[in-house]
Amino acid sequence: MSWWQVLPGVLGTALLWMLPGYAVLRLLGVRGLLAWGAGPAVTTGLSGVLAIGYDLLGVPWRLWTLLLGLLLVVGVAAVIGRLLGSTSDPAGVTVAGERRLRPAERLWLGPTWALGGGVLAAAMMTGMGRADQPGQAWDAVFHYNAVWFIRETGNASSMGGLSPMYADLAAPFYPAVWHGIVAVAPGFAGVTEAANASSVVIGAVIWIAGLVALARVVWPARALPAVLVPVLAASYVTFPAIAVSMLAVWPFALSTALVPGTIALLIATLRRVLSWRMHLSLGLGLAWAVTGVVLAHPSGLFSLLLLGLPLVTVLLFRQLRRQARAGRQVRAWVLGVGWVLAVVAVLTFLVNFGPVRSIMDYERGGQESYLPGMGSLVIDHPLVYVYKTTSVNLVVTLLVWLGIALTLRWRHARWLVVALAAAVVLTLLAAGPEDNPLRVLAGFWYTQASRLNQLVLVPAIMLAAGAGAWLASRIARTLALPVQVGAAVLVVLVVVLTSGLRWTSQVQVMASTYTTYPIAWGTMLEPEEIEMIDRAAEALPDDAVVLGEPVAGSPYLLHRSGVQVVFPQLSPIPNSPEREILEQRFDQWRTDPAVCEAVRALGVTHVYADSLSFYDEANAKYEPTTQGLYLLEPTEGSDFRQVDEGGSASLWEFHGCAGEDR
Repeated sequence: MSWWQVLPGVLGTALLWMLPGYAVLRLLGVRGLLAWGAGPAVTTGLSGVLAIGYDLLGVPWRLWTLLLGLLLVVGVAAVIGRLLGSTSDPAGVTVAGERRLRPAERLWLGPTWALGGGVLAAAMMTGMGRADQPGQAWDAVFHYNAVWFIRETGNASSMGGLSPMYADLAAPFYPAVWHGIVAVAPGFAGVTEAANASSVVIGAVIWIAGLVALARVVWPARALPAVLVPVLAASYVTFPAIAVSMLAVWPFALSTALVPGTIALLIATLRRVLSWRMHLSLGLGLAWAVTGVVLAHPSGLFSLLLLGLPLVTVLLFRQLRRQARAGRQVRAWVLGVGWVLAVVAVLTFLVNFGPVRSIMDYERGGQESYLPGMGSLVIDHPLVYVYKTTSVNLVVTLLVWLGIALTLRWRHARWLVVALAAAVVLTLLAAGPEDNPLRVLAGFWYTQASRLNQLVLVPAIMLAAGAGAWLASRIARTLALPVQVGAAVLVVLVVVLTSGLRWTSQVQVMASTYTTYPIAWGTMLEPEEIEMIDRAAEALPDDAVVLGEPVAGSPYLLHRSGVQVVFPQLSPIPNSPEREILEQRFDQWRTDPAVCEAVRALGVTHVYADSLSFYDEANAKYEPTTQGLYLLEPTEGSDFRQVDEGGSASLWEFHGCAGEDR
């Protein structure tokens, strides 16, 4: 399936994520780039709450029910905006900057967004190959099948809606907002192409829109930083490429992409020049945006705290300093100390809160030294897996350092420097030695450096944009040319010095889990095997239940062909002794009666076998806990009948437990 075939779906997904949130914010009084940048976070928050509400009310999760719910919220926003008078408040024009962008400045943004967003989208599509090419990463298997179950059950609630992924034996909280939106995104026949298209939308649309909005409020007096942002963002491989390919953490990627626009809305909401009505109206929009970040993935709360606390602290202490100068020193000191104690108390509570603690206790190895991590940050080399260095991002790193110097000199937006330093320190803690007691602070993000590294980009791109705008102005003055020419020269330099906005690195990372064999971290599917899986809907009966080693590829049958499988994810399903027996001892079905009891209890009718070994050139995935299913070698006879084959994999009808004596 070509990308041209799903282009309407890609556009539809982008509109579904952008327009509802934009409409709500616009009616509340937010204008222009800020409304576009924060809109996806609002849409995500509304979708997450609607999904939970629909489950409680018994309303099925479908595209039309989602749109109806969003339309009702838009109507409520219109009423609130009218009552508060914020919809038409002139202050709404300037909340994203000290002045409106001139028509020429808006025209500048178009080409840079087309360049930066276009390169990101094209690189992702090139690396993925076909639109329906499945990603082969641990988390990808879970997310594909979760989307399929939502389509089937009509339940997208984060409060237990994904219980089918656990064979309905558990109904845990799981952030299902991304899954819910992708499940009903218009224009897609299959799950795989819908999920892959969401990667393009998250990276080329949502992420860049949020960064542009943030640049607009961070540098309100100048338009050039916002204009440069799309090109600077496209020069990084860390996000979105790593997030949606090697990690395949789409919910986390969505949450990260929503952070810049949400922080931009936070800054606008706290501007002193607004009336209380505008503060209230924007505050309502901000609440929905924060809800979106957190419901997309709970770690988004800590991402907002990491990057937003320096900002809020700076704004608060500015107010306290004014109060102190006005003669209210005691009140200022009390409030200041109270704020510090409140922050410490909240962090202490979170560190000791059970669900959070379980995340922080996630064990993950590190390196013996911080130097490799520091080097990777400087050149933007992935902090996950061993990739060849085909391009570097040193030029933008230099812009970041220049931005730090200029920001400290100008005494403007210095919170960005603090946020950058905090994100870098936590990233290095996660990447470095395991015996550092402070490493526990990285636990809010599963102690994974490649996740924390994504947050480094938010302040880094803002600082680079500020420095880039200053440098473009200097180039223009030196050459006695318009500033547009200076900006164009800078863009060309960035493109050239980053080897085409890191094109080879972007494609390499995306392809490593999609089309480059052997697949990074282990091959699950060969090209011929994918074709066999896609034929399974016709090759197998409607009541088929397939047993196979999960890491060999059997879970892909569910979302690609609608064939039921014993294991819909790679992780073990708790509280299922039958599955545990089959994982460990299925190859003993002739001698162990418990195996056939488990087969009959789960309704197994077919077996998925794969002869691809971990030691082969294809470097197949290997899981030591499923030895009973590893390298099965069925043969035609009374127990097995071959149904289909593809590559090293094959599908067999299983009769080994049909007799009563088994």
